[in-house]
Amino acid sequence: VRNCVRSCIDLAGLSFLLEEVIIAAAVRFDREGAWWGNLINIEDVNSTGGNAGSSGITGTRRTAPEFLLHVENRLKQSSNLTSYYLPSNAATVSALRQLASGVAKASKSKSTTNPAVSPSLVWAATSNYNTRRIFPSIIETQLLAPHLSTSGILHPHHLYPMLDDENGSGTGGLAELRTQSGQKTFDNAKRLYTLCWRLTASSPSSPDPNNSTQSHKTALDHLRIAFGEYGRLRGTEIIKRGSVSGSKAINKEMEKKIIPDLLAFKFHLQSLHTLAFRSDEAFGAMLRSILEDVLNGASSKEFDGDGGRRIAELLAKHVDARFKDAKAQITASQLPAATGASGSAAAAAAVIDSNEAFQNEVMSLFRHVHSKDVFEAFFKRDLAKRLLTGRSVSSDVERSFLSKLKAECGTGYTSKMEGMFKDMELSRDIMSSYSAYSSGATNASIDSIKPMDVDVQVLTTGYWPVYPKYPNIILTPEILAQKSKFENYYNNKYQGRRITWQYSLGNCVVKAMFPRQSTHKELIVNLCQSLVLLCFRYDDGQDGMGLTIDEVMKKTGIDDRDETERVLQ
Repeated sequence: VRNCVRSCIDLAGLSFLLEEVIIAAAVRFDREGAWWGNLINIEDVNSTGGNAGSSGITGTRRTAPEFLLHVENRLKQSSNLTSYYLPSNAATVSALRQLASGVAKASKSKSTTNPAVSPSLVWAATSNYNTRRIFPSIIETQLLAPHLSTSGILHPHHLYPMLDDENGSGTGGLAELRTQSGQKTFDNAKRLYTLCWRLTASSPSSPDPNNSTQSHKTALDHLRIAFGEYGRLRGTEIIKRGSVSGSKAINKEMEKKIIPDLLAFKFHLQSLHTLAFRSDEAFGAMLRSILEDVLNGASSKEFDGDGGRRIAELLAKHVDARFKDAKAQITASQLPAATGASGSAAAAAAVIDSNEAFQNEVMSLFRHVHSKDVFEAFFKRDLAKRLLTGRSVSSDVERSFLSKLKAECGTGYTSKMEGMFKDMELSRDIMSSYSAYSSGATNASIDSIKPMDVDVQVLTTGYWPVYPKYPNIILTPEILAQKSKFENYYNNKYQGRRITWQYSLGNCVVKAMFPRQSTHKELIVNLCQSLVLLCFRYDDGQDGMGLTIDEVMKKTGIDDRDETERVLQ
């Protein structure tokens, strides 16, 4: 073959040889592509024949990843072939220019020496005047390009397994997204992107006037669109999981998994973007579009127009569960006792990193949610409950998350929540001063009060959520005495201020003795529940069989019957 090339160069006929080589290669790879098309068109099927002998491939079962690997191997072979037989020198460059010029003229006159091969194919193989691109361009055009369609490689049957797992032959689905996302290399998805990139980058403008003016999508465009459809489908499957038919308890447990699964899904998409798609900005824009549509209900008819309200609520609940879960995080002050002095510094750093990573993950979803006002309402309500009941694991973590919300949404978004923390600090100062006041009080009426531990939190009305009021509630003498004692102290210290008691936020520890129990029990209940319990301290009703709901309402001053029934439950 090399001697033939030298002879053609000496006889100034190399362009004719190159044209015949291009035509022969085009026919060969066209047949090879047709053989593969029978196997991977829409779904994998067993070969029923085909021109297998011409391509050197046996008629066994084939998959899309095998086809991509075959194309990649063909491209490597073609590069080695051309570098050995067709060296790039002045003679070959001149022959390629002559052939390309002839193709352009033939295309304008709509005539060609070989009607079996289009002028655009020959133009693609010769346009850059480099022999190394002759066979690769033919392979890309004849073998690869016809199958990069929604009925071929980009069909969900072929594409989604490659995007789900690393070998493209698994069952795919949500389970693999959750368990394997940290271990994936996406070899097949990476190979697909590389081939699409080659096809896009090597597509020259056609000399055919009928084709040069047409605007068409590139191979990367088709892959990007298919990636968007894949992401929206997988994301919608996660969102719909919490709304399946079943008991409320089952649905509630399923809903708890939605946010963790969405976080794993986002990490999966980011891994695809980074590893498989080489951080391509166009695919990055598609990734952001996927998250926007999935989180705001635009990808699902069932949640169309939701605007992200459901996800915002679930995200706030997810944060609340983490911030009040002592098992999920250990504060730095607890670490020395838990880990020993030698390892406390490293453990503290690990906890800080864990909390920081959690907050960053939540914020990465929060940025794409449109209903940020819904998140604010639920988060503010849960934050107030954590602060008032003392269930927040770490105030430092709470403040760190608020700073991230402030940086994302502005000062107005977090001003009331920051005011809550100021109120809690002020309340601690007030109670410290009140304790000193109580210990030094000489008033006879105050001294006669039965000793009782009291903790009062003074809240600014505008900072906290609106809570139900009980204007006619009847407090016990012990509670009334403590209330009067604190009011005297507060009015003397802060003249001109008026305090209003929020009984719905009160909590009590009630000591109780039950029959057949040798020791007393401590019941942690809210204020309304404690008043109901105290109704039975000296009164079991007229018939000795207990009190009716109406009698409980009369004794406690709770006017709402539904609320009374809820307290009794």
